[in-house]
Amino acid sequence: MFKLGDRNWKPFSIKDIFVTETNGKKLQVPTGAYIHRDNLACGNTPRITVTSLNNGIDSFCKSKHNNYRTFKNFISVSFLGTIFYHPYSASIDMKVHCLQLKDKSLNRYLSEFLITEIRNAIVNASYGNQLSSTDLPHIKIILPVDKKGDPDYDFMEQFIKEREEKKRNEYIEYAKRKISEIELTIRETNGGG
Repeated sequence: MFKLGDRNWKPFSIKDIFVTETNGKKLQVPTGAYIHRDNLACGNTPRITVTSLNNGIDSFCKSKHNNYRTFKNFISVSFLGTIFYHPYSASIDMKVHCLQLKDKSLNRYLSEFLITEIRNAIVNASYGNQLSSTDLPHIKIILPVDKKGDPDYDFMEQFIKEREEKKRNEYIEYAKRKISEIELTIRETNGGG
């Protein structure tokens, strides 16, 4: 069984492990852009906004606007601190930031682990304390490390897989007990004892 305490941990700045870009002289994470609704047509691409509902998806659209950008397989972080994983191609709105790993492709398990750690680091994000695309690269998250001192992505992924399997097995056992109880009640009700 994978245990969090069995690993060494160290802090990493977002810029150390996620893709960044330079805007003028400032380092920032990629971000979306404001596009007026008149420039968005109904389409198949999810539009990620700062909402905390529906995995951040506000609508499905397409656009030929110059500022319309899409990203695939990323973690979105809004200026208010909402965080979601998007394995699909999506367009992001202004004040929604895109986190893509530099050296590894994200997957559902790895993103769950990373999202938990990012949430722990930005717990104070709010309308009065907004996350900017230039502040985000400098935020530190604490991650388990491998023997070289690099983020141990394999451990993170396996840890989440193991926890999900444990929960799945607990649910299956619970469901079996409930089905047995229902079957017993039905037999007793029908006089079958």
